[in-house]
Parts: sequence; C-alpha cells; structure tokens
Amino acid sequence: MSNSSTANLVNTQPSARVSTVSNKYYNPYQHRQVPHPTTDGETLMHLLKGSLGTGILAMPLAFANAGLIFGIISTFFVGAVSTYCVNILVQCAFQLCQRRKLPSLGFADVAEVAFLEGPQRVRKLAPIARFLVNSFIVIDLLGCCCVYTVFVCSNLKQVLNLYIDSTIDLRLYMICTLPFLLLMNLIRNLKYLAPLSMVANVFIAVGMGITFYYILLDLPPIDSRPAIAPIIKMPLFFGTAIFALEGIGVVMPLENNMKTPEHFLGCPGVLNIGMGSVVTLYCVVGFLGYLRYGADTAGSITLNLPDELLAQSVKVMIAVAMFFTYALQFYVPMEIIWKGVQHKFVEHPNRAEYILRMLVVTGTVIVSVLVPNLGPFISLVGAVCLSFLGLMFPSIVEMVVWWDIPGGLGKGYWVVWKNILVICFGIVGFLTGSYTSLVEIVEEYGKS
Repeated sequence: MSNSSTANLVNTQPSARVSTVSNKYYNPYQHRQVPHPTTDGETLMHLLKGSLGTGILAMPLAFANAGLIFGIISTFFVGAVSTYCVNILVQCAFQLCQRRKLPSLGFADVAEVAFLEGPQRVRKLAPIARFLVNSFIVIDLLGCCCVYTVFVCSNLKQVLNLYIDSTIDLRLYMICTLPFLLLMNLIRNLKYLAPLSMVANVFIAVGMGITFYYILLDLPPIDSRPAIAPIIKMPLFFGTAIFALEGIGVVMPLENNMKTPEHFLGCPGVLNIGMGSVVTLYCVVGFLGYLRYGADTAGSITLNLPDELLAQSVKVMIAVAMFFTYALQFYVPMEIIWKGVQHKFVEHPNRAEYILRMLVVTGTVIVSVLVPNLGPFISLVGAVCLSFLGLMFPSIVEMVVWWDIPGGLGKGYWVVWKNILVICFGIVGFLTGSYTSLVEIVEEYGKS
C-alpha cells in the first residue's frame, strides 16, 4: 500500500489509536454499499428528530427539579457526557469493523462483537451483551410509547374539558385511544409511516413556536425562581434530562447510512453540531419554561398553556404529532421482539405478528393507565434504560475493545479511569433516579 493511501486511511479513522492486528488498513467506509445514502445535512436532521421528542416539553419540569442556574450547568454537563459516550461508541464500532473486515455494525452487533474480540475471559458474555442491549432498547422505546400515550391523552383531556364533563378520568381517555393505536400499529412498513412522520414534524414545529409565544409573555424576574433546587429533587432532574437528551438508539443506523460517514465525528462534525444544538435548545426551553410557570410547571409545558383557542390548538397539534410518533417509536422494539420469536410461528407468521403487535400495544396502554403521572414515568425510563445504553454500555465497550491492544488503554490506564468515572455516574443516576421516580409513582398511584 502506498504512503499516500495510508495517510488517507488514517485521516478517515474516527480514533487516533490504531489496532495492531494485520487487517488494520481495512477501511469500512470504503466497503459500505448503501442503496440510498444520506448527506451530512440529512443525517443532521435525522439526529435532531431522534433527539427532539416529548423530552423537550419536559425540560421545564427538569429545571424545576434542579433550579434555574444549576439546571443550565447540569444540562450542558449531561449533554457533554452523552455526546462523549456516543463518540466512543462510534469509534469502537469502526475499530471492530476493521478487525472483522465488516462494512458496518448495528447497536446490538457492536455489543456482541466487542466481547467476542475482547479478552478471552469475557468472550462468553457476548450473547448476554447483545441480549441486554436489545432488551434495554425494547424497554426504552416501549416506555416512550407509554409516555406518548399519557402525553396525548393529558393534552386532549385539557382541551375537551372546556366542552364536556371535566370529571371524566384520564384513564378513560387512554382506553378510548387504544382502538386507534391498534389500527395504526398494524402498519408494518416504514414507507407507509413516513407521511405520518412528516405531519408530526410540521405540527411539532408550529406548536413549539406558539408555545414560545406564551412562555415569553410576562416573564417574571430571574431571582423569583431558585438558582438551585433541594438536593432531594436532583435525581428526578437526571432521569428527565437523560430521557430528553439521549438519542443513542438512532446513532449507529444514522452513521451506517451516511454518504460521508467520516464527517459524523470530529470538529465540528455532524454529531457535535447536532448535540450542541439540541442541548442549547433544551436549556432555553427548560430555563424559560420554569421561569414562566415556577412551582406550577407541569410534566409537559403544553399543559401549562391557558384556555385560549390558540393555546388549545397547540395541545391538539402536539397531541396528534405524538400520536403519530408512537408508531415510529413502536417500530424498532417490535422488530426486535418479532425477530426473537418468529421461528415459533412458521405456519401462520402474518397472523401471529398482527396478534403480537396488538398485545404489545395493549400492554403499553395498560402501563399508561397504571402510571398516569407523566413526570416520574419519564424520569424512570431515562434512569433505568438510558443510563445503561447511553452512559455505562459505551464505556464498558471501549475498555473491552482496547484491553488487549498494546497501548490501547493509554498512559497510566487513563482510558480505564475515565470510563470508570462515567460508569459510576451512570450507576448513581440509575439508582437515585429509579428510586425517586418509583417513590413518586407509588405515591401518585396511592392518591388515585
């Protein structure tokens, strides 16, 4: 291989560390055959869409659990740690593709191959790693579906309360949405879900614009809100912020489908631009939303809007957008679940898949009925699933990937120490966030 070719290859690597294995000059980017690759701009838009969901509407509540100033600092900190973890996950995927001479790897594939390529004593854990990643993705995204159900019905209830009996229980609204959710989620092709996604994006954009209009009306002085909230509320902030900021489930598919994947990482890079924009937007919404509504801040900022026609239109638009987004969130976990059980239904696979889809959708609605309080449920999903997927798992993978490579762990084993810090941060967030969220859910369930 010529010196110029070697130089070009090194420049495309997302990591400065180079494997010592014999196939180190295999460049996965040059072997990818993507039918319809996405440009940098398209990938950025997909990344923003994957990270901007109901989480942004919950950021004012997150700031209520952190305080105005501490909320800004903590949001940027969580965003920086999350972005770092995505970076090392993509770097490790690139390294594993080099070793196995594979053009690309999915999220669960990275988990399995990392352990297979790691030290001898951990290779038997490869199937477990794959299973855990898939399980947490399923729990995370189905948890999002539960959140969407509560969100949609809470907003519709507020609007309909102006015209019908306001004593109708929120749970009845959820039960009434079940037939519509069942029909929509019988669609198995993403192509037919694309128009719903387009409508959802338009409604969210318009709704957020009107929401900002109401938030900016009569803003109180900054010193009217606490700069730092009581420490007992901090775990709820962590869970909500992680839920809002983590779009790690979409990272590998996006990078794998790029026309120029070498532009995904680096400075500025698609990832850094996208996550920087997301974190900034979340800080603005969280700060202004909590400043405007204070102690009355609801689990979704749309629930704080007044009983005016324009404000009610926002609730309807975003409720419809989240209703459509349910089908998109449901698609990935359903694919994972079906691939795991389809071998048991060889005679009537289509009928079995439709029945399974209806059962899983019904299950999400049942969970929503049991846990109708939006705030703690968002925090619980974030603390349980995304602490593992977004923080602990990428750190563990990086250590496993570089453990047996001479110099791979850095001077003084700094790679190990920095990842241990991230893992500890994830564990603390997982334990405290889960405990606090469960306590609030139990208390709320007891009241009802």
